[in-house]
Amino acid sequence: MGRWSIAMVASVLTACGSGKSAQTSQVVAKVDDSEITVSQLSEALGVRSAGAPSADITRHTVDSLIDEQLLVKSALDNKLDRDPAVVQALERMRRQVLARAYLERLVVPREAISAAEQIEYYKQHPALFEKRKMFQMMVYTVNAPEVPAAVRTELNNAHTVDDVAKVLTAHNVPYDAQSLARGAEQLPLRDLPKFEVAKVGDVVALEGSQGRVPLMLITGIQDSPISVDRAQPIIQQYLVNTRNARAIEEHLKQARATAKIAYFDSVTAAATEQMAAQLQNAVTGEAKKTAVSLN
Repeated sequence: MGRWSIAMVASVLTACGSGKSAQTSQVVAKVDDSEITVSQLSEALGVRSAGAPSADITRHTVDSLIDEQLLVKSALDNKLDRDPAVVQALERMRRQVLARAYLERLVVPREAISAAEQIEYYKQHPALFEKRKMFQMMVYTVNAPEVPAAVRTELNNAHTVDDVAKVLTAHNVPYDAQSLARGAEQLPLRDLPKFEVAKVGDVVALEGSQGRVPLMLITGIQDSPISVDRAQPIIQQYLVNTRNARAIEEHLKQARATAKIAYFDSVTAAATEQMAAQLQNAVTGEAKKTAVSLN
């Protein structure tokens, strides 16, 4: 196959729009008796890159589809499509594709987020956009479920890197330290009010998790606003994601309410028995190997 030109790719892909029969009749390559169609190529190109593909990308994609078909044929020749693990994986992928298709087509709203909604969100969250700040900080991650009250009191009077380190060391509080720079949008939203009023030298304590508490010493603050034009695409994506997540959550809540769902304790027992059997088989197999080696 020679090099593909952009014009050729465009003309072939344009032919896809003339109907399903026209789409499937277009062949870009053939591997033995199997055909690689324009629909396969256009899907692969859509995954690989946005915009018009270059000749090199198109040729590379076709070659990748050819390689894939060669491997698929070898797998089928070796009857791997009947392998229990492969069958299970294919079924899992089928379930995931069906679930995703249902959510995308019948659950999440199709309406676009309006410009007015985007601008309204921009105005309601000045700390993220119009009055956005960049924070330089030294983060002390305390390896404890919570910071003792006595330590918190002393940290109120600690305003430098050395001050904070001395307080934690004096109270034998183990910690890890790291210098970071973060924009307001990179901080936990629930803690933004703390940072809005924080000054250089303040220590902001965040809520801990998994036995670790972050203490953030503010070492620098810089104004870094984002204009409404720059913010709108970000807001658009955020609002779409938030709206979709709520729609999915509500749908699943209703579906669970009407479905008959039962949890079985026997599942855990069955899994334990299966693991025990596998261990026993492994031990038996190892014993046989040892017996053979001793003879």
